Amino acid sequence: MDSLVTKRPQNRRSEEDQIRELQEKVAELKAQAEAKARKDLPVVREWPKTQRALRAFVQIAMENRREDLAISAQAFMAGIERSLDPEVAAGRQRRAKKDGPEENDGWSR
Repeated sequence: MDSLVTKRPQNRRSEEDQIRELQEKVAELKAQAEAKARKDLPVVREWPKTQRALRAFVQIAMENRREDLAISAQAFMAGIERSLDPEVAAGRQRRAKKDGPEENDGWSR
């Protein structure tokens, strides 16, 4: 009966894989700790509710042919999103500086 039971092969992870996985876990835990330490956490938690309300407002404005109000609300949401996520805003600033001034095509920065 022992001959009928076969063992499944075991794949051992290398030490490098184990170290990499642990480093990823540490980075994830650090990110979670930083998120909890944010002083504006109540504001960040409230944003999804506000976002839903603004999206509903944009939809109603579009249905009633008030594109101007819809566009203003969308721009407001984009500005708040950039303010809430400083990493995204920092990335955009670095990219703008990295690109440098482009040829003058009539638009100034």
